[in-house]
Amino acid sequence: MMESQTEGVCPVCRERATLKCSGCKQQFYCNKDHQREDWPRHRPACKVWEIHENPDLGRHLLASRDLSPGDLIVSQSPLVWGPALHTDQRVCVGCGKQCVSTSTRCNICLWPACRPDCPGLIDKNRHGLECLLLVRGKVVPRCDVLLVVRMLILWRKKSKQWAALEKLQSHDDSRGPGTTAYEEAMSICQHLERFLLENPAGKDIVCKICGLIDVNALETMPPEGSVAIYETACLLEHSCLANTRHSFAIDSKGRPRITVTALCPIKKGDHLSTMYTHALWATIARRAHLLETKYFSCRCERCVDPTELGTHLGTLKCPHDNGFILPEDPLDFESEWKCDSCPGILTASEVAQFTGKLEEDVDEVMSHAKKDTLVDLLSRLTALLHPGHQQCITVSHSLVQLLPANDQKKPELCKRIIETTRTLDPNGARLALYTAVVLRELSTCPGEDEKRLLSEALNLLQFEPPNSSGEKLRNLIEAEL
Repeated sequence: MMESQTEGVCPVCRERATLKCSGCKQQFYCNKDHQREDWPRHRPACKVWEIHENPDLGRHLLASRDLSPGDLIVSQSPLVWGPALHTDQRVCVGCGKQCVSTSTRCNICLWPACRPDCPGLIDKNRHGLECLLLVRGKVVPRCDVLLVVRMLILWRKKSKQWAALEKLQSHDDSRGPGTTAYEEAMSICQHLERFLLENPAGKDIVCKICGLIDVNALETMPPEGSVAIYETACLLEHSCLANTRHSFAIDSKGRPRITVTALCPIKKGDHLSTMYTHALWATIARRAHLLETKYFSCRCERCVDPTELGTHLGTLKCPHDNGFILPEDPLDFESEWKCDSCPGILTASEVAQFTGKLEEDVDEVMSHAKKDTLVDLLSRLTALLHPGHQQCITVSHSLVQLLPANDQKKPELCKRIIETTRTLDPNGARLALYTAVVLRELSTCPGEDEKRLLSEALNLLQFEPPNSSGEKLRNLIEAEL
């Protein structure tokens, strides 16, 4: 990649300029006043992405120039936001924060509030727009329908936000009668029956809105428990090895603003991607989740590799000769699983039944985890699974936090977890806190380079949001250093 310029010419006064546009990093200004003055002209050229479309991916983003790690890709406020469809949390109708008190409510619509003077609650341009409609529609407070109500209001007003939302995929053809998604949408219609009568809207539009939320909404942090739909950021396609990271901050209007930056060097024309699933789910779980909720099947480099880039996150152990059993075709849900050392074969249904039972056992033990029970569980798991298997990593992560520093097993378990997370999340975008916890545990073991490991953990935690568990761990490690 070419070395970036350090100065240029201000387009307003034509003088020497060293102030670089933080968006495109291509245009220079002599001062911020000239930068603001030139923004209307520069804005269209500032984008580092282009929208493309094809039958497989739909609308997606390609880099319009070479990008370096940390380069800004997009920063925008949401078209709409609110509690997730499936949330059971009690969140403030004004600002989206979790409500501690069960008695504090909006005085008019009686929906939950974090405090009586919440800015979002008393702002006529925020909650005030929906408050009277909730009253007229006699909508019983249930946080998981609030986002649907907000989108119905945008639809009825024929707003610019709705015009942008309509362009997004909702996969209506995959969410019809007989599907779980359709039943969930009908449940929401039933809860909003009076509201729909007061604000004429049919079941079809509610189904479409539920599809838009399920397919496009991103979980935000902050406010915790909320999701949001963004005009451009939701066009980032999925990859199990994503090349961007994103973070959230509350903007001046109380909305969760998203900022997306490059995670690694990205060439002009490369697809811009994020990850829609958990990085430590094995391939079967990731692909099933994507097919069920996003209506597509991932075929990335990790998914096509039976060993998941050598981590063996889904690999089973053969009981006969200690060989390992892997899917013959990881992109086929019905693929046979074959041992790499003997003629043994398992069907897809046998693997699903076996791993499902193990998952139940792990969940049961983890619900009341103690050192001795975890040691016993991990011993049983490693007799049946590759030591890098998803379940072994999960149990090991809890166990290393309970083992004393001088336990001989602790360094080995820590290093296996770190090797797995470095492979699956090399830039620390998805598993930063998970990895940092293990780095800190490893630093306590005799003979390990404590300062180097803690410094590496600090570097991973630099992007953790305020008031999060990651920030608390970062503060703790800074104090230890």
